Amino acid sequence: MIMKNETAIVTGSTSGIGKKIVELFLREGCKVVICSRNEDSVQKTVSEFQEKFGDSVIGFTCDVTDVAALKSIVDKTVGVLGSIRILVANAGVNLTYGPFEYISPEKVASDAQEVIGINLIGVMNSVAAVLSQMIKQGYGRIVTLSGGGASRPLPHMTIYSTSKGGVVTFSKCLAEEFKAREEDIKINIFHPGMIKTNLFKIAKVVDGWKDEDTYNRERSLVTEILATNIEKSCSKVIPYVLPSCKTSGKVFRGFSIWKMIRGGRKYQKVLKEMRKEQS
Repeated sequence: MIMKNETAIVTGSTSGIGKKIVELFLREGCKVVICSRNEDSVQKTVSEFQEKFGDSVIGFTCDVTDVAALKSIVDKTVGVLGSIRILVANAGVNLTYGPFEYISPEKVASDAQEVIGINLIGVMNSVAAVLSQMIKQGYGRIVTLSGGGASRPLPHMTIYSTSKGGVVTFSKCLAEEFKAREEDIKINIFHPGMIKTNLFKIAKVVDGWKDEDTYNRERSLVTEILATNIEKSCSKVIPYVLPSCKTSGKVFRGFSIWKMIRGGRKYQKVLKEMRKEQS
């Protein structure tokens, strides 16, 4: 129970990576606030965790693009739990998969507004909402999420990758600001790796590039070969939200880079064979 004195907000935490991080925190004794945009999902997830962890978990509906809603969550959290020692800014979305040239200007504009609004501006909003409380209490641990294409070029997820690259830059810049302050506030960036979550299900192949069946087969293949175990990956977050964490501005991985490289080679080989059989 290494987190028994900790309190946390985890955004986008009713499914996937966010939900798994909540579960791991609760197991270690942390008190956690769940939040997401869907009220039914929040209530269902809170009820599920309360059966096992009791009143250590509460939840609120919140859209991270809504600053007023985030400030309200912060006030409610401090009112109920007394502090916010940890923020995991996990909320994220991807809408489109495919070459940028196939996406119409109108679709680019609408996708960018939503994806960058949630993935990047939502992270900035979330951090801004908790920061005054962390400064007041003289302590805080913040984890943001990187993603595919944030640190190296990755085709077919241009808008998503741009948003995650922005998260990395924002977090590293803020880490430099924290270093100049006397409060013990750290921010680090979690790169979970390829994990099969709703992010995969929501993203749709762009029109005119590939048919849906081909896309789904290739998507299933890549997740089968490259997917990282969600619990093993998310467990890497815990050392970065403890008082013992002394690093700030670091990108830490939830996966083995060498396993990813080997898996990538295997994927390309199997994909080539699959396409040869189809031709």
